[in-house]
Amino acid sequence: MRILVLFAALLSLVGCAAPQKVISETERQQQAVQWAITEEVKLRLISADCAQLDGILEAAANYTVRDWHNRNGELINSADDHFTYHMAMFNQGNWEGATSMSQQMVYAAVQKAELQANNVIGVEPDEKRAVCMTTLNQYKQGVFDLVKINPQMAAQLSDLKSERSVKEQRLALQKAIIKDAPRSGRSMYLVEKLWAKKGCKRGEVSALISKWPDEVYQGSCKNESVVIACKWGNCKELK
Repeated sequence: MRILVLFAALLSLVGCAAPQKVISETERQQQAVQWAITEEVKLRLISADCAQLDGILEAAANYTVRDWHNRNGELINSADDHFTYHMAMFNQGNWEGATSMSQQMVYAAVQKAELQANNVIGVEPDEKRAVCMTTLNQYKQGVFDLVKINPQMAAQLSDLKSERSVKEQRLALQKAIIKDAPRSGRSMYLVEKLWAKKGCKRGEVSALISKWPDEVYQGSCKNESVVIACKWGNCKELK
């Protein structure tokens, strides 16, 4: 009898358990894109910090970034293509949704990358050179290659490559329909917020340079030409 009561209690607990959230394919893709951006930003933050120590580490850091991109560039390009495609969806009247998603993704990626980079190189000054040498060597040896640190996420990015040609065709069609559509970038939402503070109309600014982490936007506002520069998602107007 006691066994039956215990079994019934266990069944009731199972029945009352909260159902697990089902992650959609789109959400998985967004997670993979954000993860890739985070890993790239983390590498660049570590390399930039280490490069300031001396000439030897500067050369090692520059080589490490190039070498890592030679091996991981295809997956990073897939992430960037997917990101850019969704940023361009405002041409179909979904600007608020696309920019909100991109802002959240960029901020979350950069903040996480900064935290992870600080966990690696946020050491005492007398230890920093050794930590930098060890970390850069690990990057060169492929320890932090995307496919090694998270094979599932890397596979998700690889799958996005097969979608690239379809998305490029759709994007080309969009631009053909809306010829005056502005060029965009990862920091477009932040630039638009600065634009709004100046009392300028939305859609009158576009990207001149969109090579993350460095981006430059320009537009005409109140009969004046305005240039806004962004680095790692931090944007300011150039006077």
